Amino acid sequence: MKFMDIDMAAKPKQFFSKRWSLIALLALPVMPTPALAQEFLCDATQAYANELPVLDKACPIGKGLWGNSKPRGSESTFWIQCGVFGKPLSLEKAKALYKHIGTDVWIKPEAKGWRCLIGPYTNFAEVKQDLAKVKTEKGYKEAFIREVVRGAPVKAAPLPVKTKKSSKPAAQSTTVIPAPIKQPAKPAVVATPEPKKAQQEIAIRLATTLNGVEYKVPYVMFSDDQFYMEHSLPWNRMDYEEAYKTCYRLGMGMATVEQWQALLKSGEMEKGQWPMHLPYWGSNKVGLFTSGKTNQLKGTSLLNVMCVK
Repeated sequence: MKFMDIDMAAKPKQFFSKRWSLIALLALPVMPTPALAQEFLCDATQAYANELPVLDKACPIGKGLWGNSKPRGSESTFWIQCGVFGKPLSLEKAKALYKHIGTDVWIKPEAKGWRCLIGPYTNFAEVKQDLAKVKTEKGYKEAFIREVVRGAPVKAAPLPVKTKKSSKPAAQSTTVIPAPIKQPAKPAVVATPEPKKAQQEIAIRLATTLNGVEYKVPYVMFSDDQFYMEHSLPWNRMDYEEAYKTCYRLGMGMATVEQWQALLKSGEMEKGQWPMHLPYWGSNKVGLFTSGKTNQLKGTSLLNVMCVK
């Protein structure tokens, strides 16, 4: 199946001014793995950098989990509902939340107002930890967890059997809670435009070295490039020219087909949770697919960025 260039120039300018986006990728002829295919990706827009991103009305946010409720699904996605307001929560007010969380704050239009949501999360222990911190902030004591149920139902633990009390203290049982997923530190959210140099700051999200070749996945912060979400993190999507310039600024170049094949065979991408929903740009405008196929493209497609040296 041939990958077709996607001309995004026809889209309104507002589409490009997103800072983060959860986008539907079903139109792209990319064959994801079964695990990736189960992930839900929904649309979101962000008109200006000093406003919170807006989730599409159709984006599923699940049902509430209150008190000591446990997840109903084995592979669920979670949100923290931070409130429902008559008008969209401002970025200025949301700043108080960012110091407590490891993900993002979103707003979602509803019939009678605007819902404030934090997430998405895939780790229940992590969302519980963030919820406890959010509830310490004034005005968010009523925040709670919502679950989008996925996977097999989780069996409820059997009720304890009542036994005769003993004079000896009972041995305390322990519950092992999975450690929260460690994510790279998020860039600080700013309400006013920053100088161009700060807007183009490049962070290295992922890196590995194979056979003396360095591979790095850059993340350009505070830019107007398009983004998409995978592994609960935003990733750049760039055309070939912007991808080439980004690697050039790092003193690096674009991967050859041989270097790409070596990375695929190493298994590092799956182990390190590299973004894999979209192909990557390679040297000379070649599209590098995670299936191992390659294709000569025109350069206008918005793909993942990887630099080599």
